[in-house]
Amino acid sequence: MYISCPLPPGTPSKTFEQESQPPRTLFLHQNSPRTMSGAVSNSLEGPDGGRPGWVAVLALWTKNLTEIGITKGLGIMLPILQIQLTSQMWILGWIASLATATSGFVAPFGGLVSRRFGAGYVMMTCGVMMSAAAIAGSFVENSLQLALLYTLLAGTAIGISNVVAKEAVGRCFTKNYATANGIARTGYSVGLIVFAPLVQLFLDTYGWRGTMLLVGAITMHSVASGAVMVATRQPELDQSNAYQTLPQTEHTNSPSAHESTLRSHCGSLWKFVSKNFEVGLLLNSRYWLVAVISCCTIYAYLMWIVYFVSQAQSNGFTLEEAGSFVTIAGIANLFGKISQGLITDRGVMSSWTLVAVCLVMSSVSYLASSLLTSYWPMMTSAVLILFSDGILSCQTDVLVKQVLGVELLAGAFGWIALKVTLLLVALGFLPGLVYDLTGSYTAAFLLIGSVQAVPLVPLLMLRYSQR
Repeated sequence: MYISCPLPPGTPSKTFEQESQPPRTLFLHQNSPRTMSGAVSNSLEGPDGGRPGWVAVLALWTKNLTEIGITKGLGIMLPILQIQLTSQMWILGWIASLATATSGFVAPFGGLVSRRFGAGYVMMTCGVMMSAAAIAGSFVENSLQLALLYTLLAGTAIGISNVVAKEAVGRCFTKNYATANGIARTGYSVGLIVFAPLVQLFLDTYGWRGTMLLVGAITMHSVASGAVMVATRQPELDQSNAYQTLPQTEHTNSPSAHESTLRSHCGSLWKFVSKNFEVGLLLNSRYWLVAVISCCTIYAYLMWIVYFVSQAQSNGFTLEEAGSFVTIAGIANLFGKISQGLITDRGVMSSWTLVAVCLVMSSVSYLASSLLTSYWPMMTSAVLILFSDGILSCQTDVLVKQVLGVELLAGAFGWIALKVTLLLVALGFLPGLVYDLTGSYTAAFLLIGSVQAVPLVPLLMLRYSQR
């Protein structure tokens, strides 16, 4: 990346590579500290992450929290919405699925808009869109209006902001990336714990329209976190260099100079687009190995979320006991996200080893859960599954950065989100179909456990290819 600035006095020459073509232009290493807009900060050395890094963590944490409020809040309101909007339950459930699917389809474009407009401004815009979806949803009269709001506004905002915030965290942290990513991902866990009783309280007190207004107001906190990201941007650097800062030359009004500048900007943009779209096409074998690990892990976890309570009841447990399994396992998931950073960043265990251990542990737990009929063994199985998922959800991002590098983070995160969406659309029904055909969840959870074991193969391939 090129920036036009005077050479600081006393700076060692080995920090920069002098370029002879553009005057007073310096080449800065890609891991130099950056602001949230993608620009390079004045401080060339400092603590890992620094203020911009922890601001990015706050933004990602807030996005995760408000995303749960938007999606799970809608799920809690489904019974009353069915009555008030005179709609069928499958239509309302489909709205939540469409919003999730839309977020996956737009995710590959997250890196592009971040480079063009700056991560902070994109996060602010996405926060406004999510909040507007909930607030405007309080005025809808039918399910079609609600579907349009949640699909076009909330779904798009969730997909774009997820990629932008995750990339910002990945760019700011090197040594403590696992810890920072784990802290940011606790927003999901906190959202699951907080929003279920909070939305129910709002419904009992203010009705469903008032509840949507309040959820929209809470979601506005994403706008505030995006504004803090903007505030960390270095004001002296030109925002026109959002996707790549170009060499600066003397100003001239000649047509050839303007044409050359335009061509340079177009070439810069095309280079970024082609690089990130290359990740999602069959041109990067390492990306596909990482994508298999991420997609299989996310698929198995989501299928557990959908079918676990029904599976526990079919094994003879009551609804209250199944709920206690989920609650305790959710706390274990939160602990896993926090502890994995301490394990890998402090050198206790490598990311490769930790991921392999968790894949084996969760696969065995999936396979065994359909056979368990006693309370404590089933509780142990649920805790191991969600504890392992808490670790894997963070460590897969770490592997993406280790394998592909920081410059391909946005493209990798975006394309993985798209592939997860396609996988859920194509095979999300499969465990339910297996249950309908066999009358038992044993075969269904054997399938889920097998899917969770698949990533062991690409993990070993990546590990030995890195040596």
